[in-house]
Amino acid sequence: MTAEIIEGTVSESRALAVSEITMVPHERGHGGVAILLTVAAIVAAAIGFRAAMVSGSASDSWQSALRTEVKRSAAAMEDVRYLYQSELPVAIQIVEARILQAQLLDAAQGVSGATKQTLLLEASVQAQMITALSPSSDLAAKTDYALPSGGLDLGKRLADLRAQHPELLALDPDGLQASGDKLAHKAEVMTLALLPASVAAFLGVLAQAFKRRRILFLWLGALALAGGVAMALAVEVLA
Repeated sequence: MTAEIIEGTVSESRALAVSEITMVPHERGHGGVAILLTVAAIVAAAIGFRAAMVSGSASDSWQSALRTEVKRSAAAMEDVRYLYQSELPVAIQIVEARILQAQLLDAAQGVSGATKQTLLLEASVQAQMITALSPSSDLAAKTDYALPSGGLDLGKRLADLRAQHPELLALDPDGLQASGDKLAHKAEVMTLALLPASVAAFLGVLAQAFKRRRILFLWLGALALAGGVAMALAVEVLA
């Protein structure tokens, strides 16, 4: 009798447990919360990673602009140094020798004898000095740089020196700087797309807490997430 009672009690307990399980309704949208939170995390991570990459590219452009500016400035300074330290002193000596030669020849025209021979000899010495120094300075050796006043066109000579290295003239640090600024702005705008993704995650948390409005929160979260993705794609394409 006791065994029958125990067996009956066990059977009733099992039936009661099964009935309780079958009576518990399935919570609507419970799986949607997990999906929304997971997708929001993935989208936020992807946007953040892309923004970091763009920001890194901007930093690289800025560094390249700095290096290019240093290289361009160094090349310009070298041309200026060569003109004023190497060519100009020799050119001044050549110009002085030409002036002195012309004066000696003019003076020799009005005298005779030993005085004339001395003046002509000194003029010949100045001519030899001009011949010896001319290969060392195109500034004075070439007539392209001679001014009507008797001076030398240093600006034109410097321009010709710069033109000897067109690859250095083609350096554009300003363009690299502008590219870096554009990429930095793109990264900054792209990070704004994280806001809708954060809102979607927040709505997913609310959906977990408020069961009665879970479906509404899930729909709003999905819309916010879609807006963040669309914003990130628009920045990627247009910015």
